[in-house]
Amino acid sequence: MTRHQRPSLTSGLVAVCGRRIVRPRIDTVRLEGTQLRYLRAAITIAGVLAGWPGTAKIQPLRTARFAGEWVRARNARPIAAGVVLYLHGGGYVASSPRAYRCVTGPLSRLTALPVLAVAYRRAPEHPYPAALDDALAAYEWLLGQGHRPERIAVAGDSAGGHLAVGLLTTLAQRRSALPAAVTLFSPLLDPTLTDAIRRDAVRPDPVMTPTFAARCSAAFHPGGDFADPRLSPLTATLAVLRRFPPILTQVGGTECFAGDSERLHERLDRAGVANRLFVVRGQVHSYVTLQRLVPEARLALLRAAIFVRSHLGDANARTCCHPAGECAPVTIGTR
Repeated sequence: MTRHQRPSLTSGLVAVCGRRIVRPRIDTVRLEGTQLRYLRAAITIAGVLAGWPGTAKIQPLRTARFAGEWVRARNARPIAAGVVLYLHGGGYVASSPRAYRCVTGPLSRLTALPVLAVAYRRAPEHPYPAALDDALAAYEWLLGQGHRPERIAVAGDSAGGHLAVGLLTTLAQRRSALPAAVTLFSPLLDPTLTDAIRRDAVRPDPVMTPTFAARCSAAFHPGGDFADPRLSPLTATLAVLRRFPPILTQVGGTECFAGDSERLHERLDRAGVANRLFVVRGQVHSYVTLQRLVPEARLALLRAAIFVRSHLGDANARTCCHPAGECAPVTIGTR
């Protein structure tokens, strides 16, 4: 078990700003028309600034079934060495691979692997299963290009984390070949938001609200029926979960969605799937995007990179992912 460390000063400032600026306004945003366009533009600008000046090489990719971009750091090895398939966050309604270069660029550098960021179709224009179809198309395209499943890792944050687990569930249900490893940042895994509502009532999330998340869920799947395990992966049977690859999950301790990661960890344990959970004290939702400001975000990317490299057969990957030499997951309840 890692020792609980005090949150960094910058992460504390992020939480304070979130409480005073983001949370009071986020529930007023309508996911349509001008407000949705402004939201998307604001997230894109914030993401570009967070990643500027980027040093990774960007190569757009468009196939018959999906679009995206290759992100290659200067030290990235040839594509045959392996690849990371990245699914960005944004509540399924906003953001893009461009806005997430602040994550995919460092992830490529730390893994020394190219990252394929998928520009999946967004809601409400393209509701479920459009995003899942695009993620599946990207994974199948990699296989069709000759990439072996054991040389592919999947990563995603927030809605992208939900999409990543939905992809695993789909592949497992079909008994298809699954990727070698999956790393999740701040995943939202229960679109019914039952636990998130309870947690937020006890201790409000400084950035995200269940009300806004519910709007995103409704835009993503207007039918409102989340019984399908591809939509609610926490309801997947143990038989399906047993086919999952090793999973590393990192979530902020202030998040109202932290319970989703805890429940996934418990169910994966029951299924006998190798998995690690870090609940990082004092961190906000999708804190990994703040790696330029927050040291905990840089550590999260380092952990993820070591995890990916070790499961893609990199003999040089460090076996421990914590500077203090501790690699056990942080225990539950570290707000």
